[in-house]
Amino acid sequence: MVGPSPLRRVVWVSGAVLAAGTIIALAFHGQRPDPSLVHFQPAGVMLSIAPDAVVEVVISRGQRRWRFERAKPNGWAATPGQPLDESLGTRLDTGLRFLHVSAPQRVLQPDEVAGISPSEFGLAPPRYSVSVRATGAPPFEIEFGALSSQGLAQYARVTGRSEVLLLPSFMGEQWESVMGAP
Repeated sequence: MVGPSPLRRVVWVSGAVLAAGTIIALAFHGQRPDPSLVHFQPAGVMLSIAPDAVVEVVISRGQRRWRFERAKPNGWAATPGQPLDESLGTRLDTGLRFLHVSAPQRVLQPDEVAGISPSEFGLAPPRYSVSVRATGAPPFEIEFGALSSQGLAQYARVTGRSEVLLLPSFMGEQWESVMGAP
């Protein structure tokens, strides 16, 4: 009986050394990064303004206006200076955060909506609009239109842009709850 060839012995020993080296390197290096955890990036329609930088919000429906100013870092006041209850301030903050982080479900480009009246989307006139002012940033205004046929999304348009957005309906619900508050 003939033993293993010297080349075969070298290959096996080399493989074992390489495997041991890999295990040792991983032990000193630490754990592998989890591919399912990705750094969150906001994808909302109001990316140029951080929610905490907002100093004023005006919600308009028809001839009616609701104006709110940031009273302190974590509070809001109705103009002129009437403090709001905490739940209404929370709804304002949540609405701003949704505008900043929540991506549209769909963006309809101008060529997709060419020849379609904005009233088909409930945007002529809009159901209501939200104007946001922050220090060090240009004003932001968005118009909210009709709900989609399923009621899960709402048409919207950012002032100054020609696209029509299809936003998750929970974004508009925050502003509607502010308008409906006593």
